[in-house]
Amino acid sequence: MVHANRILLLVASAVAYAFAFPPHGWWPLALLSVGVLAGLLHGARPMHGLMTGYWWGMIAFGTGLSWLWQLFGPFSLLLWGILAVFPAAFGWLICLAQQRGVTAGWRLAFFTAVAWTGTEFVRCEVMPLKFPWMHLGLALEPWPLVSTVGVYGLGFVCMLTLAAALFRAKAGWVAFGVLMIVQIDTLVVSKRTPGQSQIKVVAVQAEGAATGTYMSLAKEGAADDTELIVWPEYTIPIDVRNVARSELEKVQAFAKERGALLVFGTQTRLEGPKWQNTALTIDGTNVLGEHGKNHTVHFFNDGEHGKTALPVVTPLGRIGTPICFDCDFQDVVRRMTLEGAEFFAVPSMDAASWSERQHIMHSQLFRVRAAENRRSMVVAASSGVSQIIDSHGRAMKSLGALKTGILSGAIERQTDLTFYTRLGWLIPWVALGVLVMWTALLLGFVKRRTRN
Repeated sequence: MVHANRILLLVASAVAYAFAFPPHGWWPLALLSVGVLAGLLHGARPMHGLMTGYWWGMIAFGTGLSWLWQLFGPFSLLLWGILAVFPAAFGWLICLAQQRGVTAGWRLAFFTAVAWTGTEFVRCEVMPLKFPWMHLGLALEPWPLVSTVGVYGLGFVCMLTLAAALFRAKAGWVAFGVLMIVQIDTLVVSKRTPGQSQIKVVAVQAEGAATGTYMSLAKEGAADDTELIVWPEYTIPIDVRNVARSELEKVQAFAKERGALLVFGTQTRLEGPKWQNTALTIDGTNVLGEHGKNHTVHFFNDGEHGKTALPVVTPLGRIGTPICFDCDFQDVVRRMTLEGAEFFAVPSMDAASWSERQHIMHSQLFRVRAAENRRSMVVAASSGVSQIIDSHGRAMKSLGALKTGILSGAIERQTDLTFYTRLGWLIPWVALGVLVMWTALLLGFVKRRTRN
């Protein structure tokens, strides 16, 4: 009976974790879920911790990322299994540490935090099949402290205070309570009226349309004083500078007519058959700049990786133009911000066939990048979710998934750098380094005991 109850608790906590993310967004469930997982690991053998973490991950990812079945069918079972390896490693590490004398208090809480953050960061940003969705800090929208410690650092702080409370560290419940007060206060702040905005923008949402359709939609929705128009990724899926020059001339004539800058998705031909997914920034006369997509999408023909992340200098200021999947990871937006980007215009594409739920989940990643770096964003997605995001990561306006239309509003320019942008992004790397060294010491201790 006890064994059956533990299995039911494991399943319930894993499902609850999935519901902490969009479209539901019930963030307290994320804390409850990882708290239950940590409790199930307390005092267990390493192999038991490995299996507990694996099945927790398999159920959590299988539930939260069930839409992967629509893209990959039975192959998605393998994908969920790969993602589950990392909570499995977390479970093994926690049980190993307890077996080797790290049994209670702040020491165990700190190890739990570095084990969670280190394994999660490898899954999200380090391994070849990196997948930065459904990590703990991301669930806590609107992300208290995120402009200081980043979203991975927020996950570390949450796990540290939660583990301290669970493992009876002195003042553990006080620390966790303070964090929850900060979270609730951030929720209240997120509902306050935004500051005065400066740049009038329009995002067009349409998938696979002709160039004329994008122009018509923009004309219908753009006011005369619109300064920036953004179209989706792959708006013109051919090299407009070298192969389809007439398309570029048509688009520039439109930009000149509107008196606005235009950012849109196209391609750049490289050597031989190679090409690069590109965001092009133009006015009525010139190509002002470009960005080659750094993070191409796994398992899809998405071109060659871009290597630079620089803003485009324009009359409106320095514009960062990352493309879609670039914003899933912490590096591109941060590097552009360090190079002087004052706001962001993001062409994006989530195919309509990928499901509404996938679109809604993906939209959260743009908001967290804005919040980390305190930069406004306008996102034009092919079939949603297009957003106008303020510098605190709040979606001031959005156009839902699987719709065609336009989104108009205004965004701010910012020049100051957050602590996260300067140094806070190093927190998960430090946690990973501490984890590797601490684990090496634990394994070394096992070997010494065996020799003796």
